Amino acid sequence: MDDFLNSNLFVGLATILTGVAAYAVYLIQKNNAKVQAARVLLTEIRTAEERIAEIRDKVGQATVDLPPVFPTRSWTTYSHLFISDFDQDELRILNEFYDYGGLIEEYAMKNNQFFWITTDERARVTVQKIAQYASEAASLPAGSDRNAYMQERRENLNQLLDGHNLPYSPAKTTNRIKELLVKIPTITTSSCGSKLKRLAQLRI
Repeated sequence: MDDFLNSNLFVGLATILTGVAAYAVYLIQKNNAKVQAARVLLTEIRTAEERIAEIRDKVGQATVDLPPVFPTRSWTTYSHLFISDFDQDELRILNEFYDYGGLIEEYAMKNNQFFWITTDERARVTVQKIAQYASEAASLPAGSDRNAYMQERRENLNQLLDGHNLPYSPAKTTNRIKELLVKIPTITTSSCGSKLKRLAQLRI
Protein backbone atom coordinates (compact mmCIF):
# COMPACT_ATOMS: atom_id res chain seq x y z
CA MET A 1 0.00 0.00 0.00
CA ASP A 2 2.79 2.38 0.92
CA ASP A 3 4.45 1.58 -2.38
CA PHE A 4 1.25 2.57 -4.26
CA LEU A 5 0.84 5.79 -2.30
CA ASN A 6 4.39 6.74 -3.14
CA SER A 7 4.15 5.68 -6.75
CA ASN A 8 4.01 7.95 -9.75
CA LEU A 9 0.63 6.43 -10.64
CA PHE A 10 -0.93 7.60 -7.37
CA VAL A 11 0.59 11.06 -7.73
CA GLY A 12 -0.77 11.25 -11.27
CA LEU A 13 -4.25 10.11 -10.21
CA ALA A 14 -4.29 12.58 -7.31
CA THR A 15 -3.31 15.41 -9.66
CA ILE A 16 -6.06 14.46 -12.10
CA LEU A 17 -8.69 14.20 -9.34
CA THR A 18 -7.63 17.56 -7.94
CA GLY A 19 -7.96 19.12 -11.39
CA VAL A 20 -11.38 17.54 -11.95
CA ALA A 21 -12.58 18.78 -8.55
CA ALA A 22 -11.29 22.29 -9.23
CA TYR A 23 -12.98 22.32 -12.65
CA ALA A 24 -16.25 21.11 -11.12
CA VAL A 25 -16.12 23.90 -8.54
CA TYR A 26 -15.41 26.39 -11.35
CA LEU A 27 -18.43 25.17 -13.34
CA ILE A 28 -20.69 25.39 -10.27
CA GLN A 29 -19.50 28.92 -9.51
CA LYS A 30 -19.94 29.94 -13.16
CA ASN A 31 -23.47 28.53 -13.22
CA ASN A 32 -24.35 30.31 -9.97
CA ALA A 33 -22.96 33.56 -11.37
CA LYS A 34 -25.11 33.17 -14.49
CA VAL A 35 -28.23 32.45 -12.41
CA GLN A 36 -27.66 35.56 -10.30
CA ALA A 37 -26.89 37.68 -13.39
CA ALA A 38 -30.08 36.47 -15.10
CA ARG A 39 -32.11 37.43 -12.02
CA VAL A 40 -30.51 40.88 -11.91
CA LEU A 41 -31.25 41.42 -15.61
CA LEU A 42 -34.86 40.26 -15.28
CA THR A 43 -35.48 42.62 -12.37
CA GLU A 44 -33.85 45.49 -14.24
CA ILE A 45 -35.77 44.81 -17.48
CA ARG A 46 -39.12 44.53 -15.68
CA THR A 47 -38.50 47.85 -13.93
CA ALA A 48 -37.45 49.45 -17.21
CA GLU A 49 -40.57 48.18 -19.00
CA GLU A 50 -42.80 49.59 -16.24
CA ARG A 51 -41.09 52.97 -16.54
CA ILE A 52 -41.32 52.90 -20.33
CA ALA A 53 -45.07 52.30 -19.99
CA GLU A 54 -45.25 55.28 -17.60
CA ILE A 55 -43.35 57.47 -20.05
CA ARG A 56 -45.67 56.35 -22.86
CA ASP A 57 -48.68 57.48 -20.79
CA LYS A 58 -47.15 60.78 -19.69
CA VAL A 59 -45.10 62.01 -22.66
CA GLY A 60 -46.51 65.24 -24.02
CA GLN A 61 -48.05 66.28 -20.70
CA ALA A 62 -46.39 69.55 -19.81
CA THR A 63 -46.68 69.40 -16.02
CA VAL A 64 -45.15 66.02 -15.16
CA ASP A 65 -41.66 64.65 -14.74
CA LEU A 66 -40.77 61.58 -16.79
CA PRO A 67 -39.00 58.81 -14.86
CA PRO A 68 -35.53 57.44 -15.68
CA VAL A 69 -35.76 54.16 -17.59
CA PHE A 70 -32.99 52.13 -15.96
CA PRO A 71 -32.16 51.82 -12.24
CA THR A 72 -28.85 50.37 -13.47
CA ARG A 73 -27.55 49.07 -16.81
CA SER A 74 -26.34 45.55 -16.16
CA TRP A 75 -26.48 44.13 -19.68
CA THR A 76 -23.05 45.55 -20.52
CA THR A 77 -21.64 43.92 -17.38
CA TYR A 78 -23.21 40.49 -17.79
CA SER A 79 -23.78 40.06 -21.54
CA HIS A 80 -20.63 37.94 -21.97
CA LEU A 81 -22.16 35.27 -19.73
CA PHE A 82 -25.05 34.71 -22.16
CA ILE A 83 -23.36 34.71 -25.57
CA SER A 84 -23.91 30.96 -25.96
CA ASP A 85 -27.51 31.08 -24.67
CA PHE A 86 -29.00 33.55 -27.16
CA ASP A 87 -28.89 33.53 -30.95
CA GLN A 88 -27.86 36.61 -32.92
CA ASP A 89 -31.42 37.87 -33.32
CA GLU A 90 -32.09 37.63 -29.60
CA LEU A 91 -28.83 39.36 -28.73
CA ARG A 92 -29.77 42.14 -31.18
CA ILE A 93 -33.17 42.54 -29.49
CA LEU A 94 -31.56 42.80 -26.05
CA ASN A 95 -29.01 45.32 -27.32
CA GLU A 96 -31.78 47.37 -28.95
CA PHE A 97 -33.77 47.35 -25.73
CA TYR A 98 -30.87 48.85 -23.81
CA ASP A 99 -29.82 51.21 -26.63
CA TYR A 100 -33.31 52.61 -27.27
CA GLY A 101 -34.08 52.64 -23.55
CA GLY A 102 -30.96 54.71 -22.93
CA LEU A 103 -31.97 57.20 -25.63
CA ILE A 104 -35.51 57.45 -24.24
CA GLU A 105 -34.04 58.17 -20.81
CA GLU A 106 -31.73 60.84 -22.27
CA TYR A 107 -34.61 62.67 -23.98
CA ALA A 108 -36.86 62.22 -20.94
CA MET A 109 -34.27 63.94 -18.74
CA LYS A 110 -34.03 66.79 -21.27
CA ASN A 111 -37.81 67.10 -21.16
CA ASN A 112 -37.70 67.33 -17.36
CA GLN A 113 -35.03 70.01 -17.50
CA PHE A 114 -37.23 72.20 -19.71
CA PHE A 115 -40.07 71.77 -17.20
CA TRP A 116 -38.00 72.84 -14.19
CA ILE A 117 -36.28 75.69 -16.03
CA THR A 118 -39.71 77.09 -16.91
CA THR A 119 -41.01 76.52 -13.37
CA ASP A 120 -38.03 78.37 -11.89
CA GLU A 121 -38.53 81.24 -14.33
CA ARG A 122 -42.20 81.47 -13.39
CA ALA A 123 -41.27 81.64 -9.69
CA ARG A 124 -38.71 84.36 -10.41
CA VAL A 125 -41.21 86.48 -12.36
CA THR A 126 -43.88 85.98 -9.67
CA VAL A 127 -41.57 87.21 -6.90
CA GLN A 128 -40.57 90.26 -8.95
CA LYS A 129 -44.16 91.21 -9.76
CA ILE A 130 -45.39 90.76 -6.19
CA ALA A 131 -42.57 93.01 -4.97
CA GLN A 132 -43.63 95.57 -7.57
CA TYR A 133 -47.29 95.36 -6.49
CA ALA A 134 -46.34 95.72 -2.83
CA SER A 135 -44.40 98.86 -3.67
CA GLU A 136 -47.35 100.22 -5.65
CA ALA A 137 -49.78 99.36 -2.84
CA ALA A 138 -47.62 101.21 -0.34
CA SER A 139 -47.77 104.37 -2.47
CA LEU A 140 -51.58 104.37 -2.81
CA PRO A 141 -53.45 107.37 -1.39
CA ALA A 142 -54.55 107.20 2.22
CA GLY A 143 -57.79 105.31 2.68
CA SER A 144 -57.18 102.98 -0.27
CA ASP A 145 -57.75 99.26 0.21
CA ARG A 146 -54.20 98.00 -0.22
CA ASN A 147 -55.14 94.36 0.47
CA ALA A 148 -57.79 94.39 -2.26
CA TYR A 149 -55.29 96.02 -4.63
CA MET A 150 -52.73 93.24 -3.94
CA GLN A 151 -55.32 90.48 -4.23
CA GLU A 152 -56.60 91.75 -7.56
CA ARG A 153 -53.12 91.94 -9.05
CA ARG A 154 -52.13 88.52 -7.76
CA GLU A 155 -55.17 87.00 -9.42
CA ASN A 156 -54.40 88.83 -12.65
CA LEU A 157 -50.79 87.65 -12.47
CA ASN A 158 -51.80 84.01 -11.97
CA GLN A 159 -54.23 84.17 -14.90
CA LEU A 160 -51.56 85.74 -17.08
CA LEU A 161 -48.93 83.13 -16.20
CA ASP A 162 -51.36 80.23 -16.54
CA GLY A 163 -52.34 81.44 -19.99
CA HIS A 164 -48.96 82.44 -21.39
CA ASN A 165 -46.20 80.88 -19.31
CA LEU A 166 -47.07 77.18 -19.35
CA PRO A 167 -44.16 74.77 -18.89
CA TYR A 168 -42.46 74.51 -22.25
CA SER A 169 -41.36 71.23 -23.76
CA PRO A 170 -40.05 71.44 -27.32
CA ALA A 171 -42.00 69.24 -29.73
CA LYS A 172 -38.71 67.92 -31.12
CA THR A 173 -37.92 66.31 -27.75
CA THR A 174 -41.32 64.73 -27.17
CA ASN A 175 -41.59 63.60 -30.79
CA ARG A 176 -38.21 61.87 -30.53
CA ILE A 177 -39.35 60.06 -27.38
CA LYS A 178 -42.49 58.89 -29.17
CA GLU A 179 -40.44 57.61 -32.12
CA LEU A 180 -38.17 55.62 -29.80
CA LEU A 181 -41.12 54.21 -27.86
CA VAL A 182 -42.40 52.65 -31.08
CA LYS A 183 -39.02 51.04 -31.79
CA ILE A 184 -38.12 49.64 -28.37
CA PRO A 185 -38.90 45.90 -28.08
CA THR A 186 -40.63 44.21 -25.15
CA ILE A 187 -38.38 41.63 -23.52
CA THR A 188 -40.25 39.88 -20.72
CA THR A 189 -42.90 38.35 -23.02
CA SER A 190 -40.43 37.48 -25.81
CA SER A 191 -38.23 34.42 -26.32
CA CYS A 192 -35.40 36.40 -24.69
CA GLY A 193 -37.51 36.86 -21.57
CA SER A 194 -38.42 33.16 -21.49
CA LYS A 195 -34.77 32.15 -21.75
CA LEU A 196 -33.75 34.62 -19.04
CA LYS A 197 -36.41 33.17 -16.74
CA ARG A 198 -35.11 29.65 -17.36
CA LEU A 199 -31.53 30.77 -16.81
CA ALA A 200 -32.62 32.50 -13.61
CA GLN A 201 -34.28 29.22 -12.61
CA LEU A 202 -37.64 30.91 -12.32
CA ARG A 203 -41.02 29.64 -13.46
CA ILE A 204 -42.00 30.98 -16.88
